[in-house]
Formats: sequence, C-alpha cells, structure tokens
Amino acid sequence: MSLLSVYQAVEEYLQKLDFSLLYPGFKKYPYALYNQKQVCLAGEMFPYDERFLANTAILLDGTYTAIWNLEDEAELSPALLASQIVHEMFHCFQLENGESRFPDDLKLLAFSLDYDYYAAKYLENLCLARAFSQEAEDLPCAKNLPAGIQGLERFFAVRNSRCRKYGESLQEELKTETIEGVAEYVGLKALRVFHLEEYQTKVKTYLHRLEHDFPLLLDIRKSAYFTGSLFCLAAERFQPPLKNAFGEKPVYLQNLPDSHSVPSALPDAVRDKSLCLIPDVWQFQPPEALGQEFQKMTQQRRLLLSRHQKSRNYTDFPARICGYDPMNMFRMGNLLYCSHFLFLQNDAGTIRRNGPVLAVLKDDSHNEILGYY
Repeated sequence: MSLLSVYQAVEEYLQKLDFSLLYPGFKKYPYALYNQKQVCLAGEMFPYDERFLANTAILLDGTYTAIWNLEDEAELSPALLASQIVHEMFHCFQLENGESRFPDDLKLLAFSLDYDYYAAKYLENLCLARAFSQEAEDLPCAKNLPAGIQGLERFFAVRNSRCRKYGESLQEELKTETIEGVAEYVGLKALRVFHLEEYQTKVKTYLHRLEHDFPLLLDIRKSAYFTGSLFCLAAERFQPPLKNAFGEKPVYLQNLPDSHSVPSALPDAVRDKSLCLIPDVWQFQPPEALGQEFQKMTQQRRLLLSRHQKSRNYTDFPARICGYDPMNMFRMGNLLYCSHFLFLQNDAGTIRRNGPVLAVLKDDSHNEILGYY
C-alpha cells in the first residue's frame, strides 16, 4: 500500500473513535506517517525531512503532532497501526496538559542492576499476569480473595519489596510506566474498540511475554510498556476508577491501596512499617533460563563493546547528551552504546552522530561525556 493509502485506512478507524471515552479529556491530535522518502500529514504528501525521527510526539509548527515511521512496520494491520497512533497522540495529550513525570532514560541506564533485581521483577510480572488472567491461586501468600484481586495484592507486595531494596532506581522505572505504560493502556483500549479479536490477541501476547520473554524482562524501559499498560487495565478492572493525575505521583503509587502505602519519594532505605511485604521474595528462585539469559546478555554486550572500541577511532569531545533513541541503547560501566543515533551539545553547538556510536561518560555523570568511538 502507498503511504497515502495507509494513512486513509488508519483515518477510517480514528474517525469512529470517541477519544474522551478512552481517557477523560483526551482528544484527537494531528498525526503523520512517514518513511525515508515521504511524509503524509493530514492527508497531504511532502518530502521527508529530519523533523521526523522515531515514533513519538513532536511539536510541529506550534502544534503537538503524533508521528510514526512506517519503514519497519509495513506488516501492521490498519487497526493495530491506528492504535499505535493513539498511543503517540496520548503523548501529545500529556505534553499539552502539563505532564511532568517523564523518566530520565540516561539516569535509568546509570543504575547497575544485579540479578536479584530481575529475579524479583520476574515474580512481580508473574503476579501481574496471573492477576489479569485471574489465575492467582498457585502464587505465594494466598488470601481468601477473588483470584484477580488476590494476584493484584501480591503484585503490590512484591513490588513494594523491590521498592524497599532498590528505591532510587525504581523511581525512573515507575515514571516510564507512567508515561509509556499509560499511553499503551490508552492505545490498547482504542484497539479494543477497533478490533476486539486483535485486542485479545495482543493482550494474550503481552501476558505470555511477561511470563516467558526473559530478554524483555532484562530491558527495563521496554518492559514498562507491558507492565504499565497491564497494571492500568487490571487496576481499572479490579479497583476502579484508575487514578492518574498528571504531574503527581507515578500511576503505580496513585493506585496503591492504603494498606500497601509506600513513601512517594521511594528513598534507598524505606522504613515505612505499613509496607506489605512477601517475606520470601529474595529467596524466590526464578527459572534457570532467566539466569542464563542474564549471563548471555552481559557477555554479548561486553563483546559488542570490545569489538566496537577496536574497530573505531576515539574522538575527544566533551559534551552533554541531548538526544537519543531510548529503545536502542544500553550502558555498561561508563560506556553508553547507541545503535541508532546520538545528539551531543557543547559550546560550539549540537551535532548528530549516527549509530552505532559508543560514548564514554564522565565519572559520576549520566549525561555528560568525555568523547566517543
């Protein structure tokens, strides 16, 4: 299909949608579909330019606009693509309405997370998936509650245990769920209107990946799309209405029952006696495959960094990172690997370096570099 034909197919779905039923006050925003050669905006075609980068929301000529790169997404059905556009439109809505809970992706990457972090997160994901599926009976700490609520209670308990041990790093994870997870939740609700069967298939895929996709589990930012959206759907289902006041606490904390309360700041050592903890969280043994995947990821990243450093010349370039693709980057020690691109700013101005690029970070900084390979 031509770019214009895809746009018209998406528009047919969007025309049928009452955006305010997906989220209070939400409305339709302008959107553009693009590839390496052309852009289709409001049904009009024009040549591609560099304002269009990634899948996101941008300020285009003074108007928040959702954009989507079709280069790698040619196989999406019109209904699925329309739901993805709704996700990006919700980012426009967030920006236009003073949302301030955006995560610092570079700070999130700065935390050196150990295996226990992921093992507890796996148990947490399992609780969330079982809560959504209302199949919670085989999880620890059974209560005399309906299965869905029981699973959600356990999810709260495990996550609060993780908050207690990893308070500072959890702040950025919760913010990612708040921005991306809530947008994905709204996009899923749109898909449910567009095509119920495709919605059901996508949710089943999400649930399966929470339980079985270990590479996803190890990607904290990407997994927040899944955990955030499913948490919002579960909270809306089992303890309505969903609470998500812009600019306030993360969506998880806003929907945390009083019996599970944690301090909003989530310091490194949480001493709140009201924390509902599962005592044996840190003794939980996840599948061996998770440990194997963790070791595999670590080894592959070390090898990739080593090969990159050996094959590229080092450029001394003190600067601040001001742009990146958050879905295609990782950090090990003081090395930040960006496979797609990196924008750097210093006194001389801003430059773009196309990936792969390996930045050498200053000690004790998450966004200032000494140079790059």
